[in-house]
Amino acid sequence: MDVVAEDERQVPPQERSRLRRWREQWERLHPHLRRPPIPPFLQRHGATLVTIVLAFSGAWIALAVAGTAQGVVGPLVVDASIEPSFDGKSIVRVNPIGALHIDSHSAPLTLDISVRAVEETGLRKIIDNPTTFASLDEEVVDDLQGVIIAAGIRGAIVAMIGATVGVALVMRSVRRALLAGAVALGAVGGSYGLAAATFDAEAARTPTYTGLITAAPGLVENAEFIAANVDAYAEQLAALVTNVSALYNTTLSLPTFAPNDDSIRVLHVADLHLSATAWSIIDSVAEQYDVDVIVDAGDIADHGTPLENSYVRPIGNLDRPYIFVKGNHDSVTTAAAVAAQPNAIVLDGEPVEVAGLRFFGAPDPRFTPDQETRGTASQDILTGTEEFAELARDLDPPADVLVYHDPSHAQLLDGVAPLVLSGHGHRRNTYVLDEGTRVMMQGSTGGAGLRGVAGEEPTPVMLSVLYFNRESKELVAWDDITLGGLGLTTAQIERHGADEETGDDEQEEDLELPTPTPTPTPNEDQAENTTEPNPDPSP
Repeated sequence: MDVVAEDERQVPPQERSRLRRWREQWERLHPHLRRPPIPPFLQRHGATLVTIVLAFSGAWIALAVAGTAQGVVGPLVVDASIEPSFDGKSIVRVNPIGALHIDSHSAPLTLDISVRAVEETGLRKIIDNPTTFASLDEEVVDDLQGVIIAAGIRGAIVAMIGATVGVALVMRSVRRALLAGAVALGAVGGSYGLAAATFDAEAARTPTYTGLITAAPGLVENAEFIAANVDAYAEQLAALVTNVSALYNTTLSLPTFAPNDDSIRVLHVADLHLSATAWSIIDSVAEQYDVDVIVDAGDIADHGTPLENSYVRPIGNLDRPYIFVKGNHDSVTTAAAVAAQPNAIVLDGEPVEVAGLRFFGAPDPRFTPDQETRGTASQDILTGTEEFAELARDLDPPADVLVYHDPSHAQLLDGVAPLVLSGHGHRRNTYVLDEGTRVMMQGSTGGAGLRGVAGEEPTPVMLSVLYFNRESKELVAWDDITLGGLGLTTAQIERHGADEETGDDEQEEDLELPTPTPTPTPNEDQAENTTEPNPDPSP
């Protein structure tokens, strides 16, 4: 018996017979156009197979178009989707840094999680209160589980709707549309079950990295150690800031130098490295000393990623000019984020006059955001310093202060300007070059960031207040302020006169304030001034 097309069954019997005779005549006249015989299996199940194919196609298209769920994981806004694939895996995308690929399961689907944005309220809570790191891991796990479950439920619903609508539009059969929805739901449910049964939690420990995030394996061990110690660090903030206020009151009685209201006061900071405590300390010192301008010698970020840009927003609350040069840990994006803040000035090869002083600076030519690449571009910094020195010599009038992150080749700047402010070394070092140029390398105002709590000895928090004669623009004196690092609440100040011999103990005032509880003092060598430059200061 011939198989009659389903559409022909709607035709009256007499018309159907006439159509069949007409088709037979056509095939006799045109044998080369005769349809090949349909295999019996397809005759019996062809419509069902077409339904299944259309169901999977509709489900796949629907997942691609509307299968993404959005949620908040800790301070991050993420998109999560479950997509059909030939190899089961999980992908975590952190654009533009890169992605992690995890061989997490053996089901024919991929879990794709993309970091879409930073949730400002959550990030601000972490920056303002680092103790939240202690519970952040549990919060992230709970949030991530919720996002994955939401993505799974959304994926199942979307796939079922896509399959049902696709078959209904093509085959125009309610029965087959319902069958397609059931097929899609069964396929998704079976894939979920297989993924759960074959899930390998240990695979998350050995992901494949792509993009800039390939540096992550070298950072994981440090991050784990830091997380265990950051709570203790944060507890010291109140005591540190309290001692800063006491420092200022004490310096008024030091006989070495008595600043007057006509002095230009510059706060020299460097290497904040995302420290949660740095902004409170900078703000306290700036207010107590009534500084005219803050000069940041670079490395305000740690990896230079867009996710770190929110860190620089407190610059707008300091109520005074903030001069910045890019360090080797800062990206172009970092510098742009700083420049966008009120009162911020990013030095990039053009002189600026602020508070009566002429500043000139240029960005560090390197970008070394991870420990593996740090220190591998010595030729770049040499070339960059040479070019910076050439530009500075051509200035008319000359600069009063040069700002450059890495002073490794500061001898090239000798005679170009009276003063060079730098950072990079995470320790304080002051020396005078042959032609009279003074180089001041600041220690880490951020206590080396979170890495500062990873060593056996904590990295002190260092910053300096510089006093200039308003008429001559000459540096007259400066106060070196050193605050204790992890576990320390000490506050130490050293006042120096510019006409002193550097390191002359007879002329140097060194005062250490008592701490709220007996704690060790910072290593004196870490705040010591030397007369010889360090040929290769490293971060």
